[in-house]
Amino acid sequence: MAAPSAPFRPKLGAAASLALVLPVAALVLVNLLPLVWGVLTSIKPESAIFAIPPQFFGFEPTAAHYERVFASGFGQSFSISIAYSIFAVMLALTLAFPAAYAFDRFDFPFRQGLFLLVVASIPLSLGAAALLIPNYVYFVHLGLVNTPIVLPLIYAAHQLPMVIWVMKGTMEGIPRELDEAAIVDGASRFGILRHVMLPLARPAFGAAGTLAFVGAWNEFVAGSVMIDAPWLRPIQPLIYSFIGFFGREWGPLSAAATLAIVPILLIFALLGRLVVSGLTKGSVKG
Repeated sequence: MAAPSAPFRPKLGAAASLALVLPVAALVLVNLLPLVWGVLTSIKPESAIFAIPPQFFGFEPTAAHYERVFASGFGQSFSISIAYSIFAVMLALTLAFPAAYAFDRFDFPFRQGLFLLVVASIPLSLGAAALLIPNYVYFVHLGLVNTPIVLPLIYAAHQLPMVIWVMKGTMEGIPRELDEAAIVDGASRFGILRHVMLPLARPAFGAAGTLAFVGAWNEFVAGSVMIDAPWLRPIQPLIYSFIGFFGREWGPLSAAATLAIVPILLIFALLGRLVVSGLTKGSVKG
């Protein structure tokens, strides 16, 4: 019996390889340069920040900007933002999981129209400034403005359409025969969700949860309007506070922004593979 042949892999010439590498390298440079410059600015003394020509090296690093940031209450805002984002992610995943299952497995009136409405609402995950005033009036009547619960509720509502969409895409790739087999074995719909769908949808949970966390963490408008109390203020309005009436405090502003991207880098470092897997799992049905 002949051994299976290796898959055909076309070889690229040096010119073609260079043509592919150069755009990627330029894209990486364009994306990394502002990040590197921000980190350098956060450890420069004031005299080096405004030096002409700009200094990448040759300055004496300082931690004064980070001390200024933490003295402004950054640690508390950082912690409260972590709590807001985690609570919003948990709430969005809890609501989206059965909703995505229902959209994929059941036929009910207006199913297609409702799902189109969910898809059309996905831009809410980027924040919805147009809904700010109605939301503010609504939460004022409920007495929830300037309370610990208001921002997690808004964050979860903003991220819910995107989470439903990601989870439904994964569930489309899970064979319906597994549901039927579980029903024959006496499982209820809740049992199917818990013992069949939940283990198979873990990549979707990772992808949707990561994207929802990033969306909640980066939200600025609602956090600026719904919260006045300093002890409930999330991290994004605190960063903006370094842009004052008399100008920008570039050192503290860069230090606060550098610290704010740490959770995003960590979560993508830990769950980045799940994001790719969760977003592509439903694209090919087996």
